[in-house]
Amino acid sequence: FYYGALFSHTFDMGDEAFAYALGMRDHSSESNSRVGALTGVSFEREGVYLGIGAKGALSDRWLYLVEGVYLTGSSASDPLLGPQQSETLAAWAGRLQLTCALRDENDSRIQAEVLVASGDPDRRSASDTVGGNAPGTSDAGFSSLGFAFTGVAFAPSLSNLVSLRVGAATFPARSSETFRDLQVGIDLISSFKQRRTGAVDEPTTASRYLGSEVDVYSNWRITSDLALTARYGLFFPGSAIPEPDDPRHFIYLGVTLAF
Repeated sequence: FYYGALFSHTFDMGDEAFAYALGMRDHSSESNSRVGALTGVSFEREGVYLGIGAKGALSDRWLYLVEGVYLTGSSASDPLLGPQQSETLAAWAGRLQLTCALRDENDSRIQAEVLVASGDPDRRSASDTVGGNAPGTSDAGFSSLGFAFTGVAFAPSLSNLVSLRVGAATFPARSSETFRDLQVGIDLISSFKQRRTGAVDEPTTASRYLGSEVDVYSNWRITSDLALTARYGLFFPGSAIPEPDDPRHFIYLGVTLAF
């Protein structure tokens, strides 16, 4: 069960400040684990997200977005490490995004973004109870209920993560009637663990560097009700990814018909 509220205020210059609270109540009675023959496991995790942020323009070219969120509540400890306890949730996340609009005829823009989400040093899984927080310690592992772009090939969840992204996009053929609404872009992303010994979505070593990724994309609105989307991502694993650490590819093609 989720409940929440969002409050925002728009200033005379167009900048917007906002604050929100989102509560999460766990009413699941499931007690069987997929790991081995564990039974009687408590998977309870109840949290309250408290966030604050702002977005707007620094000048006629520069746009900004800043947001911070704190997660408090309780979660059940790892049953593999002893009798389960209800531990305090104390996690956080934040992002800062800057966009430079070049104000050219192709509507070009350059964007930079930093995403940071806390991790728990004794977790072996970023999201699970089994392999999760150790008994007798607070749980600092952030779990996101929203969306943040972390790439298409690696795409780690927003937990125990530092993500640095630089991207650019443009409409290269504004003078063409056919390709006027064709946008192309590129993103360069480097990912790191926030806590060296904390967990992410897959097994890692004690190194912080998860890897880097190159994403290219295009969005083409062919008509008022037909659009094509293409994405290609190439991820190069870093020192935190154990072998085999071959490059990873991801291809996405989509067609949207609105009627």
